[in-house]
Amino acid sequence: MVQTRYYDLSAVFEADGQPGVFGKVATQLMSLHRLVQQFHAPLVLECGVNEGWSSGVLAHACEQQAGRLVSLDIADCSSAIESEVWTFIQTDDADQDFVLSRVPELAQGIDVVYVDSLHSPRHVAKLIALWYPLVKQGGYLAFDDVDPGPFMQGRRKDNADMEVVWRGIADAVLDFFHANEDDLLLELHFGSTGLAIMKKLARRDKMPRPARRLRRRHFTLRSLARQWLTQR
Repeated sequence: MVQTRYYDLSAVFEADGQPGVFGKVATQLMSLHRLVQQFHAPLVLECGVNEGWSSGVLAHACEQQAGRLVSLDIADCSSAIESEVWTFIQTDDADQDFVLSRVPELAQGIDVVYVDSLHSPRHVAKLIALWYPLVKQGGYLAFDDVDPGPFMQGRRKDNADMEVVWRGIADAVLDFFHANEDDLLLELHFGSTGLAIMKKLARRDKMPRPARRLRRRHFTLRSLARQWLTQR
């Protein structure tokens, strides 16, 4: 049975679906748990460990389904959790060659990839490009920190720099989705700091199109006129 060092795993289960910030955190973590539970003997890759909040939840699901969790972090997080199904590798999660040399099974197909490491849109985009091709058909890529709302002016985490970064992470996910939307389903969870869940519909050997930014219209003359008329 998984053991966590920095938090009470049972508290996460109890707070699933409950109000408040911790309720949102727990609900998003339990969404990951339910993804893993869909598979028999799942192989799960986690990018980013820190205190092991997601690691404990993912390991618990892997234990239930006779699966395996492989977690990567550039820092030594080897004591964050304990579980017989857990493999921790201290490495840059973009060093795919090294990771595959340690766990060759990943090259045969991954059921769930969870990204919560370096908070950089460029890094998230790089991880998508690296790991998406190894996700099985019907598997998932999930991304933490896609909701800039808590960091916006006057909100509970008010921070201009982090607002910009979190919005950039969301854009990195959306840019990839828009380039490959025939092969993907995408759902977004807001609250806490957000969660994106992308389901892969394409065959594992089908290479994705490069991510692309759609042109955005901030206003048109018609929209300005409509806004002016409705405010009269």
